[in-house]
Amino acid sequence: MARDRDYADDQAVRLPAVVGTAVARLRDAALALRRLAVTTATLLEPVAELNTTDTWSSPWQRRSTARVDAWQQALTAGADALALRSGWYSRVADVLDAATRAVTTGSTDGRVGGPGLVGDGNAAEGSTLVGAGPAVVVPALPRGWDSPDLALVRALGAGLSSDGADPADPPGGDVGGDGPVSFDAGRLGALAGRLRAAGTAAARLTGAVDATEDQALHAAVLALTELVASTGDGLGGAIGAVVAVGPPGSFRVAGLAAATDVLRLGAHVVAVGAPRLAASLDRRMAHFAAAEDAVRAGGLLIDQRAWFDDAPAPSLRQIRSVAAGLVALIGTEPKALSAGEVREVGRRLAALPPAAREAVISRLRGAPLAVFAAAVTRLKKRLAARTRAELTALTAVADLLLASAPTAMLDELVRLLPDLEPAAPGTGGHRGGAPGADGADADRTDAVVRDGIFSSDVGQGGVDDCYLAAALVGLARQRPALLADGIRENANGTFTVTLYRDGRAFPVTVTRDLPGLASGDGLGDAAGRPARTGMAAYDGTGRPELWAAVYEKAYARAHGGYDSINGGDPGVATSDLTGRPHRTLRPGEVSVGELAARLAAGDVVIVSTDGEAPRVGSGLVGRHAYTVLAVDVAGGRVQLRNPWEHPGRELTAWYRWDDLRPGLLAVTLTPLP
Repeated sequence: MARDRDYADDQAVRLPAVVGTAVARLRDAALALRRLAVTTATLLEPVAELNTTDTWSSPWQRRSTARVDAWQQALTAGADALALRSGWYSRVADVLDAATRAVTTGSTDGRVGGPGLVGDGNAAEGSTLVGAGPAVVVPALPRGWDSPDLALVRALGAGLSSDGADPADPPGGDVGGDGPVSFDAGRLGALAGRLRAAGTAAARLTGAVDATEDQALHAAVLALTELVASTGDGLGGAIGAVVAVGPPGSFRVAGLAAATDVLRLGAHVVAVGAPRLAASLDRRMAHFAAAEDAVRAGGLLIDQRAWFDDAPAPSLRQIRSVAAGLVALIGTEPKALSAGEVREVGRRLAALPPAAREAVISRLRGAPLAVFAAAVTRLKKRLAARTRAELTALTAVADLLLASAPTAMLDELVRLLPDLEPAAPGTGGHRGGAPGADGADADRTDAVVRDGIFSSDVGQGGVDDCYLAAALVGLARQRPALLADGIRENANGTFTVTLYRDGRAFPVTVTRDLPGLASGDGLGDAAGRPARTGMAAYDGTGRPELWAAVYEKAYARAHGGYDSINGGDPGVATSDLTGRPHRTLRPGEVSVGELAARLAAGDVVIVSTDGEAPRVGSGLVGRHAYTVLAVDVAGGRVQLRNPWEHPGRELTAWYRWDDLRPGLLAVTLTPLP
C-alpha cells in the first residue's frame, strides 16, 4: 500500500510537469507554424516581382511561368495545411491542460476535451482514450492535413525527373512559337538569383517544419502517455494516443528525394525545381550571347528565336568546321552524291543543337545547296520504285533542312526542292515555287493555338477532305492535347507536324504558306466559288488560329498535294493523325447505346453517308463525313457535326439514329489511349 501511495504521489508530481512542458511546446509549435504558414505562402513573391514580360518573353517563358504558378498552388496548399495543424496543436494543448487539471484535482467523471474536427479516417468526436479516470478526447486530425490535389501532384511530378533534366524543356525542343523572343539580361540574371534563393529557403522551410512538428509531437506523446498511466489505461492507451497523433499517410512525387505529404509538397518542388530553372536561365543567356557573337563575327544566319535556347552554346569554330566538312562531302557534281552520303549530311546536321545547325545550313547557301538539292531530287526519282524506307530517309533529310534553315533561305530551299511545298488546290498536282505563290503567308504573330483546341476551330474549305476535317473535329472534341502535342513551330516559322505511317511517327514540315487564310467573312468571289481553298485558318470568331490549316497542309504534303487528298476514309485519316488502329462497322451493327459507350470511352466516332440522295428530311449530304459529338440514349438520338466551315457557329444538329442508318455507308471507331 505504501508503495502504491508513493507511486501515486510521484505521478501527482510528474504529471503536471510533463504535461505542462508538452502544452508549452504545443503552443509554441502552433505559433511557429502560423509564422511558417506566412513564410510558405509568400516564398515566391520575390520571384513573381521579376517574372514578367519586362524581364523576358518567349514560348518557354510562358511554360515556365505556368510551372511557377503550379509551385505557388502547392505552397498555398502547404500554408493552409500549416494553419490547420497550428489550430490542431492548440486544441490538443487545451485538451491536455484540461485533462491534467481534472486528474490532479481528483475529478474522474465526464469527458475532457471537445468534439474533434472531422478528418479522413477519424471519428467526428476524435480519438477517446478511456481509463479509470476521465475520458480524454484527442481532437481528430482536420481535413486538409494530408489530402493533396492529385492532379497538381502529377503536374508537379512531370516537371521533376529523377535525372535532373526537365522533360518539358528538352534542349532545342521549343525555340519557336508565337511572339518575340527577348529578355533583359540584368533582370533575368536577378530572377535566376531569386529562384536559387527560393530553392534554398524552401529546403530550410521543410527542415523548420519537421523540427517544429517533431518536438511538438514528441512532447504530446509523452504527455498522453503520462495521462494514460495516471488514469490506469496502461501501454495500450499510449499506443492508441500515438496512432491518433501521427499523420495518416504519405505519397511520393517523381523526382523528390523523400516521401512527402501536402504540407511539404510545395517546399519540396520549389527546393528541387527552382535551382534547375535558374540553371536553365543561365544556360540560355550564355547561349544567346554566344549566338549573337557568332552571327556578328562569322557572317552567319541564325534566327533570333533560336538564340535563347537551353542547349550548348554555339561555337563559331565548330560551325565553320562542320560546314567545311559538309561542303567537301557534297562536292560539285549531283550525280556523284550517293544516298548514303545524303543521309550522312542529315546525320551530321541532326547531331547539332538548333542554333549551330541553322548556322551551318546558312553556310551552304548557293552552289553547295543547289548541288545537294539536285542530288536529293535525282535520288528520290531513282528510288521511287524501291523501298519506302529509303525514300522516307531522303525525305527526312529535306525536312530537316526546311525545319532548320534560316528564314531568309526558305524561298531558295523550296525553289530548289519543290516537293517541300505541296501542290496547291486546283493545280492538278503541279507545284508552285516559293512560299506565298499559291496562298497567303501566315503572320508570325498569328496564334497556332489561341485559347485551346476546340471542334469549332475546324472548317473544311474548298478541298474535298471532309473525312480529314471530321477526324480533326473528333480529336479536338475527344483528345485536344494530342493535336496540340503533334504540332511544333520551328525557329524559322515553319511547322513540323507528327503524322503516322503504319503506326510509326512520321514528321512532316511545312511552311507558313496556308491557302486557308482569309478574314472569315464566309463570302465567295463574283462567280460564287469559295473565297478560300484550304481549311479555315481562324477560329469560330474569325480570329487567326492556324492549327487545323497546318494539319491539312502537312497531310497534303505527305500525300503529294492538296488535290491528292480529295476524298478519303475518315478512319484512315484518324489513324494517320494518331497512330492508332481504327474499325469500320456497318451502321446496322451499331446501336445508340454502343455509340454512347464508345464516346464515353474516348473513341473518335465518325459516320459517312452513301452516294445516294439523303433520306427525306434527314438534312444530311451524300458522300460526306460527320463527327458524332454526343448521344442521347433515352431519346435514340445522336448529335452530328458537319465539318463544313460556317463562320460564327458550328454546324451541329440532333438526329434520330434509326432514321439515319439507312442513308449511312459506314461508322468508324478509333480508340485512343
